[in-house]
Amino acid sequence: MVQPIRPHDASGIYRRQVTSAEAAEAAANARRNGAAAGRRADQVTVSEGAREFARVMDAVKQAPASRADRVADLKARIENGQYEVDYFGLANLLHDRGVGGGSGS
Repeated sequence: MVQPIRPHDASGIYRRQVTSAEAAEAAANARRNGAAAGRRADQVTVSEGAREFARVMDAVKQAPASRADRVADLKARIENGQYEVDYFGLANLLHDRGVGGGSGS
């Protein structure tokens, strides 16, 4: 079962990837440049995976705002007593996610 990535977990993973990539690039630059005289230009190379991860993180950051209408609707329905739980659907969702699958003992 694939576990969802929470935004704060994802940002930590991203930071580790970028930091590792930057350290590797700095070491490669140092080896290439050796003791060469003159100024060195700073350079950062970001992998395609890190760029894709950044795009995913942007989408995650934007997602809560797009669900605000849904949350407001659900709150109003609960307050008005109009919200009904779909127990069968909830049970299926929990089962599909592997929650509460006791041994039956």
